[in-house]
Amino acid sequence: MPELTATKAAAADASKRLNRIPQSTYRLQLGAELNLDQVYRLLPYLQQLGISDLYLSPLFRSRAESSHGYDVVDHGTIDPSIGDLASFERLAEAARAAGMGILLDVVPNHMGINDPGNVWWLDVLENGEGSYFADFFDIDWQPAASALQDTVLLPFLAEPFGTVLEKGDLRVVYAEQRLQLSYGPRRFPLAAPTWVEILELAAAEQAAISGGDPAFFSDAAELESIITQLRHLPPGSRRDAESMEERYREQSIARRRLHQLITSSPAVRTALNSALDQINGEKENPRSFDQLERLLERQWYRLAYWRVAADEINYRRFFDINDLAAIRVENPRVFDAVHRLVAHLVGAGWVTGLRIDHPDGLRDPNSYFKNLQSLYRVQQPIGDSDADEIYVVAEKILSGDEPLCSDWAICGTTGYDLMNMISRVQVHGEGLAALASFYQAVTGNTPRPTDVVYESKRAVLSSSLASELQMLTADLYRIAQSHRASRDFTRPALQRALLEVIACMTVYRSYVRSDSWDVSEADYRTVSTAVRMAKRRNRTLPVSVFDYVASVLLLESPPTLTPEQAAERREFVLTFQQVSGPVAAKGVEDTAFYRYYPLASLNEVGGELDARPLAVEEFHRLMRHRIASWPHSLSGTATHDSKRGEDLRARLHVLSEASAEWTDAFQRWRQMNRSLLRELDGDAVPDANEEYLLYQTLVGTWPHKTMTGAEREQYRDRILQYMEKALREAKIHTSWMNPSESYETAVREFIGDLLGEKGKEFVTHLNGFVRQISDSGFVNSLAQMLLKMTLPGVPDFYQGTELWDFNLVDPDNRRPIDFEQRRRALTQVLSDADTEPQAVANRLSQRWPDALVKLWVASRGLALRREWPDVFSCGEYIPLTASGAAAEHVIAFARRLAEKWVVVAVPRHFYRLNKERPADVGQGAPQVDWAETRLILPADSEAAWRCELSGRNLKTIGTDSEPALDVGELFSVFPAALLSSDSQ
Repeated sequence: MPELTATKAAAADASKRLNRIPQSTYRLQLGAELNLDQVYRLLPYLQQLGISDLYLSPLFRSRAESSHGYDVVDHGTIDPSIGDLASFERLAEAARAAGMGILLDVVPNHMGINDPGNVWWLDVLENGEGSYFADFFDIDWQPAASALQDTVLLPFLAEPFGTVLEKGDLRVVYAEQRLQLSYGPRRFPLAAPTWVEILELAAAEQAAISGGDPAFFSDAAELESIITQLRHLPPGSRRDAESMEERYREQSIARRRLHQLITSSPAVRTALNSALDQINGEKENPRSFDQLERLLERQWYRLAYWRVAADEINYRRFFDINDLAAIRVENPRVFDAVHRLVAHLVGAGWVTGLRIDHPDGLRDPNSYFKNLQSLYRVQQPIGDSDADEIYVVAEKILSGDEPLCSDWAICGTTGYDLMNMISRVQVHGEGLAALASFYQAVTGNTPRPTDVVYESKRAVLSSSLASELQMLTADLYRIAQSHRASRDFTRPALQRALLEVIACMTVYRSYVRSDSWDVSEADYRTVSTAVRMAKRRNRTLPVSVFDYVASVLLLESPPTLTPEQAAERREFVLTFQQVSGPVAAKGVEDTAFYRYYPLASLNEVGGELDARPLAVEEFHRLMRHRIASWPHSLSGTATHDSKRGEDLRARLHVLSEASAEWTDAFQRWRQMNRSLLRELDGDAVPDANEEYLLYQTLVGTWPHKTMTGAEREQYRDRILQYMEKALREAKIHTSWMNPSESYETAVREFIGDLLGEKGKEFVTHLNGFVRQISDSGFVNSLAQMLLKMTLPGVPDFYQGTELWDFNLVDPDNRRPIDFEQRRRALTQVLSDADTEPQAVANRLSQRWPDALVKLWVASRGLALRREWPDVFSCGEYIPLTASGAAAEHVIAFARRLAEKWVVVAVPRHFYRLNKERPADVGQGAPQVDWAETRLILPADSEAAWRCELSGRNLKTIGTDSEPALDVGELFSVFPAALLSSDSQ
């Protein structure tokens, strides 16, 4: 097996270069309800479960009351709600003593800006382009909107500017030794030179109320001196080091002097308050706000109604979130500032791996990862480490057959690719085709999936990300005007062409480098395909416009271009790449996935709207590629961003096997609940497409145990929250930008009736349908988890998913986890595992489908990984086949390193097999008649095996040249098998 030997050697070589390869990770969502001290107390439980590495969400200081940690406001400190450096050190040292590592989530692409904790951003607002931190953020200081020259737009107002101003909601206040603008709980600094206007009013007021007090003269002189000092500050447009140093120094002195004066002089304090009252205006007197308006016009920012962002925002955002501004981490100064705490934690050995959030937003991911590895090497004391790279995984979404960039200095992705591969091998091809036909017939949703994606991306570019498109257009128009060959391309034509090309891209982005003029073959195909499709969809736009866009994106510079013009083109491409990724994410994951869903379980992050089932042979081919290319990539089946919980997906996959039963049920439910539909403007609400999603959601989430009254109410609230999100993401009848209260109310009332007294008949029928398919769903779940733990890669467990996971998308899947319940359950499961594993397995099998079954399989799989780490890190991957009547219903493979063998086998399409060959065994794990189906083993494999899940010892049957195992015996206790060579 030369290929496998080479694979093993390559994996072993990669292991030598890495500081640490996790055997398994457990993702924890840090926050006020799970802080570092609580994680510290979880260590014994996670170690007992078999986890090798903690996987922590971002711990940097975030926006107040952040629920996720991705809105970082200070990369240099730990969020107080989570803990502090001392608490992290205690956790890290305890983890190290337990032989565990820590994988830390890092957010290098953006920061939260609508929070007083972001001092970098506040400094930019105070000093404009003259700020020390102006180049930290991706701000266009010369945007197309003439009113925004040298100004950053802040779309944070709840109402139009004029309304907010005349209501008196904008007020100048003196706080924290600064004159600031107050809006609700927020404070925006006023540029120091504009303080003069307010202080002159105060000086005049002080003179009027002095009353001949001798102290007046010295106070007045000091106030006039401060005013003079502020008048003579170097202008913000001067960014040379000397001017910036002088400006900051003089501002600091002026602030200190003013504070001392106000503190020591009641008269000055009273005069300032009077000046503020005057400038803040009076309600019911619109003209009284003119002075405040003029003051605000002189700031480095312009406060605006939040809806303005879609058209005029001039800083790059994270997706379309106004409160998250992109940072220029490609700037070495920014990189160092953003990674200051990371460098310390890595250098101390407390953090052993990094997870990088949203690399598609980075200007040059390749260079970023190189810089990250350089940071690691710099932090290592000379001679203390043989590793030259730290373990890094990237949250990269791969579309279709897109490969992960092989030159990135990382170990792989966060696992969406494997998650979707497992889903595709579990769904049934013919059944999925039948579902698609039925779905289109009953909902009228007939566009091709590719058209749905195209229209969804166009909708995003025309609405929430319209400003990004306009900024791109302005850049390209300026470039076009600088050369005679492109001078006749108009701004509207270029904008339309860019919109169409981005909407037609089949991947998130291309990867042109900031330090190279080369365009890879993959990027050439990406751009050429997008341009070709854009031409086909737009027969009225001149072809020459598309050809020009293609030439720029492919760095095809005419010979008459100057080096400066060519460099400007490359800069445009780098910016273009940072826009196309967010458009894909918002267009596909947050729009198309909520518009088209014949089988909703396939609409997962990293998945395709037209995802096709995988044959077992193709699945094995992909796994062999995975072990050859990315053997240490994370293997996830649930994340904090998953659209559906892993066991919810596994249950819905069964619908592809039970397509006839599903179509019958759906039609019956529609008829049964027709009277509960609302009417709005002559249309039934919800529409057929939304009703289809709702019923799938109910089938996927419906508990297999009877709910109490309180549980029923909580369940209803979860469904209401999910459907509101789904409807708004679809952007058809309502949206986040323009919510339709009447439509959403109608849907809420329908769901309330459906799950209430009026829906009793429906609930009874729903319960029966779920019971019909749930066993097969649980079989899929165990198969999915066992595959995750044994396929090439590092298995990742999202918090709480060692028990059944029927959560929906966030915030549902970010609810607090009952770890005490899991601790007790694990203690119960493992109490006799070492001495009586077979007895424990038999007892658990009889409790099917108790969540302890999943916990048992997880703990046994992790235990074997911990016992034989090298087998899973760098062992061979050997596909296995079955023979017999039910051979197509088995997925199996072996992992081998030297004399150690592991065999994994799981059922596939269990519902169909059970329907054809049921076996009545009464209570316990479901069984079928496998009709002497055999699993064929390699001729040089072992003859004796131990099943880690059932605790049984097994012997091979067949011949020496073709040894085999009886599949029925393999699955006699659990519908999953994990075998280790008994001789070991």
